[in-house]
Order: sequence, then C-alpha cells, then structure tokens
Amino acid sequence: MEELASLADLAEACYNDPHCMWAGQGLSAGGRIWVQGGAVAVSCPALSGQDRLVIRGPHDAAIELIRGVIPMVAGSYILVGDADLVTMVTAAVPGLAPRKQFGWMDTAIMPSNARSHRVRWLCAEEWSEVADLLGEAFPDSYARPAVPGVHRWAGIRDGSEPLVATAADAWSTPTVGFLAGVAVSESARGEGRGRDVCHFVLEDLLAVYGRASLMVHTWNTAAIRTYSGLGMSWRLLGSAWIGEPRGSPQGGVAAITQRAARGRGQSAARLT
Repeated sequence: MEELASLADLAEACYNDPHCMWAGQGLSAGGRIWVQGGAVAVSCPALSGQDRLVIRGPHDAAIELIRGVIPMVAGSYILVGDADLVTMVTAAVPGLAPRKQFGWMDTAIMPSNARSHRVRWLCAEEWSEVADLLGEAFPDSYARPAVPGVHRWAGIRDGSEPLVATAADAWSTPTVGFLAGVAVSESARGEGRGRDVCHFVLEDLLAVYGRASLMVHTWNTAAIRTYSGLGMSWRLLGSAWIGEPRGSPQGGVAAITQRAARGRGQSAARLT
C-alpha cells in the first residue's frame, strides 16, 4: 500500500474519476489518499455532511486496500463507491456494515435547453430566506447557509414575492463543481422552477470547474428525471458503515429510513 500526496497523483491513479477527485479536496483538511494494485481510497472529513472514504478499482485490490486503510480512519467515516464494488468489499472485510445506496450524477456538457424563469446568485442578506425555504421544502438538506464548504446560493423570486426556489454551489473542488440544497416552495412547484435554478447553477459550475455533479436519492425519480433532462449521467453508489451502524449527523439509521419513507411520498413534487 502506497500513500499519495497530491491531487495530480490522485488524478493519474483514478483516471480523473470525478467522484474520487471530488473527495480529493480533503487533502487540504486532513484527508489522505492510498493506492494498491490499481485500487484507490480517498478519505475526506466533513464532505457533504459525512466523513467519507471513497473507494475505486478492481474488486480484489480494493478489498486488500480497504483492509489496510480501515485502521487508519476514524469510526465516523462511511465507505462510499460504486454499488457493486461496495457490496463486494463489505461482504469480504470485517468491520463493515451495509448502509444505503444513492445516485451520483455528473456532466461536462452545458445544458442545451433554455430557462423560463429569472435566476440569480443571492446576496448574503438573502440567505436567511434560503434557510426558511429549506426548512419548509427540504429540512434534511446537508447544504445550508454558513455551513463550511457551502459557497453560494442561487434563487428565483416571483416578482417582489419571497424566495420560491434555491440551489447551492457547495463542496466544489478545482475540477468538480457540486450542486446541492435544491428546494422549491410547495406553492411554486410544477412550473419548472426547480429545473431552472439547477440549470443556472450547472451552467456556472461548468464554466468555473469544467464538470458539475450532485447526489440524489434513488427513490426521487422526479429529480433524477430533471437532472437527466439537463444532460447529467447516472451512476449508482453504495455505502457502508465502518464499524457498527450508528447515529448520523441527521439522526441515525432509523431516522434515515423514516425520512426516505416520507420522501418517497413527496418525490413527484420535490427536487433533492
């Protein structure tokens, strides 16, 4: 097992895989990178609400690498990677427990369709309205105003009315922009505002970083359809607890399950 010291080394080792490169931002905050036999593991603390250990590579090599890496990371970390890889590693390595699956979507191509609503970046004085909107429409969002790594908020207003849609540039890294915190007021749904605020942020992320990405619940078919319509491709990720299943920053396994059940009933109306 070898440890790498730079993002350039990581890019070469992971073939510029966007998920690995996104996690590589942890190098500046106590994260580490290890390689072995073509497999790569990247640790990043406090990334989109979780301490993450991202894994990529051939199954056998990844299993051996994770066996060596687990003693080096704190129990707060979760293992994340392509779903089939995480399933294999979890079954083979003691100390891992299955967690949930979710989608990673990304694109390097500007959206081709036009927007119907005016969207702009919000000033800091408007962020309190973002917090109010998230509380109403997306209370489980990891991205929130003033959370470290959450850089900017875009929004839509209907004339002089309060904010009705928002999305953030959050946890972006030099080669991968990240979209998070997408929320639309219940009274303003069904007219493309969620699509338009995402369109606006994606355009800016692509212009700045060259690639844009996000994560989405597998059950949120409405959001997945919207992101696909904006040119984003789908990738199924899996995750595992390192150690016994435990509480998460938002309430633990039982709370996650309850939120997922609630969200399935809202998925036709809410983007996450």
